[in-house]
Amino acid sequence: MPVIRRIGQSRLILIAFVLVAVMLAGISAIRFQAPELLGQDKLLTDFDAFHIAGTLAGRGDVADAYTASAMMDAQAERSPTAKLMPWTYPPPFTLFVDALADLPVGVAYVLFILASFGFYLVVLHRIAGTWLPGVLLFVMPAVLVNLRVGQNGFLVAALIGAFLLAWRDRKMAAGVPLGLMIIKPHLAAGIGLLALFGRRWSVLAIAALVALGALGLSTLAYGFGVWPAFLGAVAEAGAFLAGGHYSLFRMGSVYAALRSWGLPADWAMTGHLVGALAALGLLAWVSLAKFAFRHRAALICALSLFVSPYSYDYDLAILGVGLAFIAPDLAARASPRALGALLALGWVTCGYGVMIEALLPADQSGASSLAASIAPAIIAPLLIGLCLVTLRLARPREDRDKSLCAPAANPF
Repeated sequence: MPVIRRIGQSRLILIAFVLVAVMLAGISAIRFQAPELLGQDKLLTDFDAFHIAGTLAGRGDVADAYTASAMMDAQAERSPTAKLMPWTYPPPFTLFVDALADLPVGVAYVLFILASFGFYLVVLHRIAGTWLPGVLLFVMPAVLVNLRVGQNGFLVAALIGAFLLAWRDRKMAAGVPLGLMIIKPHLAAGIGLLALFGRRWSVLAIAALVALGALGLSTLAYGFGVWPAFLGAVAEAGAFLAGGHYSLFRMGSVYAALRSWGLPADWAMTGHLVGALAALGLLAWVSLAKFAFRHRAALICALSLFVSPYSYDYDLAILGVGLAFIAPDLAARASPRALGALLALGWVTCGYGVMIEALLPADQSGASSLAASIAPAIIAPLLIGLCLVTLRLARPREDRDKSLCAPAANPF
């Protein structure tokens, strides 16, 4: 059996991966609930923000969840070592974390992260089949980041994958995961354009009903006042982003890269908008293209990451969905050396942000200050390079040979 197949389809790797994930979830649950049992102080991470926002919403103070100063005060009650974690998720996701906040934070974390990780595994297995271990190995840093901090990267990636599976199989049910992407709509641009240009109106109708239902339930729960509060939080977040108060080195957007390299906020945002428009144009082209759906799906997953300036390293779990569609192509067409290099590039891309955060002093590992001592944001260029290399390796060998050997076109 070739080495690529032995590793990429190894059940031993899959079992080890799942066991490590469960162990990490258990340790993280203790760190969320009772870190003193591990001899550690309480340090807030992403799921703490979920739980705090849900707690505020549950006691009738949803406006406080959407106000950065009030959110910071609530965070300070749980840990003296707080960092900037404003709440900017749409009200439907606030309603979701409101339900989770009825449980102790450690229990809520375990239920959320293991359920969403299980959903992610099921979707990846449906797409990649026996190549699931190889796919997980490729995006391992992104998986570990989500497991440790309790982010929603698994949930979002699984919803995108579920949509692409249902779309491929021409099922109306594709509208359900598309509608549920109301929780993180800026990452739904790719699948939304596919549905729009694919003109499957029944799918779009179901998506609209699901999204409107989620919006209606959250409005019913919190009142119409939740929407001005949400929009105010979005405006606050924009000011924080412009001021460099987020960990830019953990962000995968063109904006973060340009801003961390010294460009003024306006120029960096202009550069990002150019890149986002290019990504949207390519997504529209991919949606209308006639080549193999598995390649289109992989491109949709990758290009969707370039639309929002707020893209983070935990969102790179979406790459696993794209890779799952083309894993057999890569295994058949790339050499072991090329795949090894691709794996290394994937690990650096997905793991750069958390690696830098671990190396920074404690007083610098929270919000980025744009100081020279803070590492630059290079995930975006790494991601572009990763996509180009993957596209090159996934192409049929004869197509690559033709592109190298074809004579130059006569300009006359």
